[in-house]
Amino acid sequence: MKKVILLLLFISSISIAQNVTIAVLDFENNGGLEPSEVKILSARLQSEMVKAGGYKVVERKKIEKIFEEQKFQMSGCVAECLIEIGMMLGAKQIVIGDVGKFGSTYTINARLVDATSAEIIRASDFDTGGDISGLLEGTRNIAIELSGLGKQSSLNNRTKTSSILESLEPSSILESLFKKVIKI
Repeated sequence: MKKVILLLLFISSISIAQNVTIAVLDFENNGGLEPSEVKILSARLQSEMVKAGGYKVVERKKIEKIFEEQKFQMSGCVAECLIEIGMMLGAKQIVIGDVGKFGSTYTINARLVDATSAEIIRASDFDTGGDISGLLEGTRNIAIELSGLGKQSSLNNRTKTSSILESLEPSSILESLFKKVIKI
């Protein structure tokens, strides 16, 4: 009986976590990137958040429509403005952040923020040297960290991302947790 109750609690906690609606807003460009590159990275992070699971993600077209209707400008829109937009979208949490280039290093900084209190829930960053395409891989790392699925060392993020993803397959996580509950 104890096993069944624990299993039901686990399953209900998964379904509750998947009901959180988030909006992934466009990154702010801190220099060194073209506006189209910033859009691509923002869209990729949104896609990676969907893949990470645990969220209902607001479609980008809906976000753009709110910006147009409310006459908001992404540039110069401070955190309070972005939180207001998140609330208009019905999001309980929003992802905000920035991208840029510092010397020869490209960087992404992202934060998962509570849309009502403006409290930062989680933060993640990713740096890569040389080629900007490394930031595409970095969005996967950031999604994993913002989702609370994993934390990895900042040393050599590019090579560790795929091994973390392999170890975080949802079916294997559920299977191992289910086996632990059954053994109790």
